[in-house]
Amino acid sequence: MAASVELLTTPTGTGTPAGTGDARARGAGRLGHGKRTRTAGRVHVPGVVVLVLAMVLFFTPLIASAIFGFTLPGVGLTFESLSQAFANPMAVQAVTMTVVLGLLTTAASLALLVPTIVYLHLKAPRAAKLAEALSVIPIVVPAVALVAGAGVFFRAVAPGFLVSPYALVPFYVIITMPLVYRALDAGLSALHLRTLFAAAASLGASPWRTLIGIVLPNMRAALLSAGLLCMAMVLGEFALASLLLQYTFPVFLVETGAAAPRGAAALSFVTMLATWGLLALISLISAAGNRRRRTPAAAPSVTSTAKE
Repeated sequence: MAASVELLTTPTGTGTPAGTGDARARGAGRLGHGKRTRTAGRVHVPGVVVLVLAMVLFFTPLIASAIFGFTLPGVGLTFESLSQAFANPMAVQAVTMTVVLGLLTTAASLALLVPTIVYLHLKAPRAAKLAEALSVIPIVVPAVALVAGAGVFFRAVAPGFLVSPYALVPFYVIITMPLVYRALDAGLSALHLRTLFAAAASLGASPWRTLIGIVLPNMRAALLSAGLLCMAMVLGEFALASLLLQYTFPVFLVETGAAAPRGAAALSFVTMLATWGLLALISLISAAGNRRRRTPAAAPSVTSTAKE
């Protein structure tokens, strides 16, 4: 008996042997896999060149600053420049005042923006886009114009306000608003606020209790990022402090650079390292929080439930 060949009828009516379509599909799959493997193994040369150039442009000034600040001709590596910088009796006062101003700015920014952004997400989502656009305005307003306008206002309302170093706090809140707003908005956008508030309200929790007990713990990484941004801005803001005749760490750095340039370079490098350390700490805390949220809680066993 002649061997029969099983045919598959295609939509066009042409008969093809059974298994031919599967073989073609497997062949096409192997061909596509080979192409993907070759594409994945290929190095994108222009991207690597751009990355290397960016790293060179970024790290060269930092390395030069570290070499200039922590070395002396004929001595080599030394920390004498730092000791000379801190020999100034105003150094500790400037650093302490800057840290205090940074903490106050962080607290004021969070107290102002967290409830505002939560309200916009819950009650006025359309106005959130307008608020995000308005928060960019401090970027385009020069510090000179900001101080001049505030000086006219406070001289008429509270003449002695600008004399205090704490008068810098509202100015710092304004200039950090674009960055802090976006950090907090990104953290809140990852949460289902309507669901959280509705579930908490069904259990009898007030909106403020829901905000403090549920929302804030779930946006810990966003709060830490906002705090880091506030501290970084305060550590680097020179124009406002100089115009208001306040003695902060940036003003101290400028004065030190005129008398001891090596000390100023060393202090700038240490400040950069401290900022990177804070950023790494925030990344670790955020990653740990994400791992805890992804790990499911252990379900209670039947035995333990029966004992209870």
